[in-house]
Amino acid sequence: MASLRKLFVLSLCGIFFLSGCPFDDKVFQNSDFLLTISEKGLKYQPVPMGSLPKLITHPDVSGKREAYLVDDIGFILVEGEAVIKANLLSDLNNSSINFINENLILYTYSDNNHEFIEIFQNMKPPLSLNQTGIFKYPLALCLVLAVFIFTERLYSLRRGLTFPRKVEKALQNGEFPDKRWKRRSAAERIVHVAIHEHPSQEALLSYARLEIAAMEKGLYLLEAIIAGAPLIGLLGTATGLVQVFSVLPSTGLSGGTEIFSEGIALALLTTIIGLGIAIPSLLGHALLVRIIEKRSASLDWLTARLIDATIQNKVSFVPK
Repeated sequence: MASLRKLFVLSLCGIFFLSGCPFDDKVFQNSDFLLTISEKGLKYQPVPMGSLPKLITHPDVSGKREAYLVDDIGFILVEGEAVIKANLLSDLNNSSINFINENLILYTYSDNNHEFIEIFQNMKPPLSLNQTGIFKYPLALCLVLAVFIFTERLYSLRRGLTFPRKVEKALQNGEFPDKRWKRRSAAERIVHVAIHEHPSQEALLSYARLEIAAMEKGLYLLEAIIAGAPLIGLLGTATGLVQVFSVLPSTGLSGGTEIFSEGIALALLTTIIGLGIAIPSLLGHALLVRIIEKRSASLDWLTARLIDATIQNKVSFVPK
């Protein structure tokens, strides 16, 4: 139960942090636009808000407001707290004009056609997990589960908990069991059952198989993630492509090639993430399977020695 609670908490934390905070929809900052126009060779100068009295901003949009001059042409930048929809803005009824790009609004004079307006409109947000839509949640869950299962199994399969070196050394020297042995590891538990419970050969073999099966705990989830994460990514890609084709101009790709290419790139993002989760999970699964095979072989050797010593020869060992 404790492991399940830890798994549940880790899964929730991973979904929240890896998929991005669901309450934060900010895409751009004012500094992003200022950096872009600087790279284009335009020089800007910050000015007080009151120096541009004819530019009126929407009072219903909350966020940071800054005023600037470029080539003596004024504009105001508003950094909204979330993506802004034009149809929700109120009508200002003045001589200014505004342009919206995600969460930024640029206010300037209506007769202005300066280069920085085109730069503002052409700004593209970087690809992020938030743009994968609802598919970020199952993908994040797959990632958290894969990391948790691999880490937990790698810890649980270490020699001290499966086949300690003292047991291996004792088997090689024919000096088992020992009163200092406890039941901390799988090998010590098998020895304890063989010595103190005097089971039949079939019962001892069955108990050894139970210990081996316990080492494989959780691997089926890792296998499901390896198969499922790419399929979730593929489903996200198919969904994205449907959305892309549904908004293409009715005349075809003419005038819509940029929209098409960006939509394809965004749609493929979920597949990339799904493969990025599945490939490391596959490598981790292969490593865990190899460790389990080695530990299983060691436990089989131990069980065979116990059967020879305590059952076939009818010898009862007293711990030394």
